[in-house]
Amino acid sequence: MIKIMKIAFLYLLTLLVSNSFAQKLPLEENNFQSVTSHKQLSEFVKELDNFSDLLKTEEIGKSVEGREIFVLKFSKDEFGEDDTKLRILFFAQQHGNEQSGKEGALILAKRLLEKENKFLFDKIDFALIPQVNPDGSEVNKRRNANNVDLNRNHLLLEEPEVQAVHNLFNKYNFEVTLDVHEYYPYSQDWKDFGFYKRADEQLGMITNPNVSERIKSFQKEKVFPFISDWLHSRKFSFNEYVVGGPPNIERLRHSTVDINDGRQSLGILNTLSFILEGKNGKDNFIENIKHRAEGQAEAMLALLNFCFKYANDIKNLIAHERKELLNDNSPVAVQMDHFNDGNKFVLPVTSYPEERDTVIQIENYNRSIKKLLEVPQPDAYLVPKACSLSVGFLNNHKIYYHDNTPQLGNLQIYNIEKIDTIEIEGEKFGNPTVSIIEKKINEIDAEKYYVVPLNQPKRKVIVLAFEPQSMLGLRNYEKFKKLLQTGINYPIFRFIKD
Repeated sequence: MIKIMKIAFLYLLTLLVSNSFAQKLPLEENNFQSVTSHKQLSEFVKELDNFSDLLKTEEIGKSVEGREIFVLKFSKDEFGEDDTKLRILFFAQQHGNEQSGKEGALILAKRLLEKENKFLFDKIDFALIPQVNPDGSEVNKRRNANNVDLNRNHLLLEEPEVQAVHNLFNKYNFEVTLDVHEYYPYSQDWKDFGFYKRADEQLGMITNPNVSERIKSFQKEKVFPFISDWLHSRKFSFNEYVVGGPPNIERLRHSTVDINDGRQSLGILNTLSFILEGKNGKDNFIENIKHRAEGQAEAMLALLNFCFKYANDIKNLIAHERKELLNDNSPVAVQMDHFNDGNKFVLPVTSYPEERDTVIQIENYNRSIKKLLEVPQPDAYLVPKACSLSVGFLNNHKIYYHDNTPQLGNLQIYNIEKIDTIEIEGEKFGNPTVSIIEKKINEIDAEKYYVVPLNQPKRKVIVLAFEPQSMLGLRNYEKFKKLLQTGINYPIFRFIKD
């Protein structure tokens, strides 16, 4: 009898082990004394792939220095083939010196293969890019090997690492995205103030005013409270992502409105898009890495569980808002700023030097977004074929254009009368005064132009990129500055149908 019981126990133990991935995480193999190298990551994700039919690992691109960028695709079916499933994309470590996102992503990947989490894939197809910037990670530097901040390259889309992310997004048209980062709260200004932000995790939502209000309300009213409850119940401190300060000395606000980062560049397409900011270590590297990585993994798992619970609601919301976007002819805000609407904000902090947790009520809290300048949308833009930079932008974004110039219609040509400077959100922008010259399209040599129609998903990207008064536009980047010159007509024309 005892022998039979031993055999049964060994069988059950074997069955249990066979249903869970027993391989240690690279971070554990390193005894939490060094972060996962690219070589270790490559080997680990391939081992995960070999272990489970639920997962397929693919290379989606290479970094500047030739390191592979991997995506881990979790699905119970052929990934992306079942239109009833919610398609979700998480990507981590755009900044090489923000290590916990990558480590948290590997923890998450392993946990998703555990039996208790496989139910998620009854309703979800999930893609995870654990490391966007392997070159920066290897030397613990923020930027990639071209010295470019990848999270400021989502408008130009010139770096191979960012192109890999957007090519994957375009292939599957994900409905939910999360960009995983770290924030560093230990600056001298905050130390002089006597406190630092203590949230283990901060969640940032879409702030650009051109994105669907229904999507932004859903984030604030549904997603944020769910993740807050999830993390607090698991003893991780949590907050809405704020930048700026120290409080009551400098204003605090909810991050950028610019579409050149991972969150807003996908959010502007009416995607349920977020940024996650875990707290970095004081050494900007390995300090407290275990807790940091576990917090990131738990926050990501929380969002996946929310998406499972509300999968149908999310699919219906995004499908409706993306359909609306195709026919949305409303003016586009091209200049905007955060402002104080009288609301206050309670910020969880830790005191220097006592290391005592407390909260501060913030008075100069700039929560709301004010539209400073809006422009009506044309039916299309005409881009000179000779303007290789603008055409390259269209190609990088896979934006549709053609050279079948219509015979009838009106052109609106901007004349740049003067260029002043405007300061918004602490940054200075060239602020042109423009007048509009009206012409019939048959008054120009139309064969020299490509037509970029706006009835396509990236219509607001096009407007924000091409309008000369846009604070988020191409003309703000050094290589595009020649587009905007005083006394010269802006070379990209607006086209209005008769």
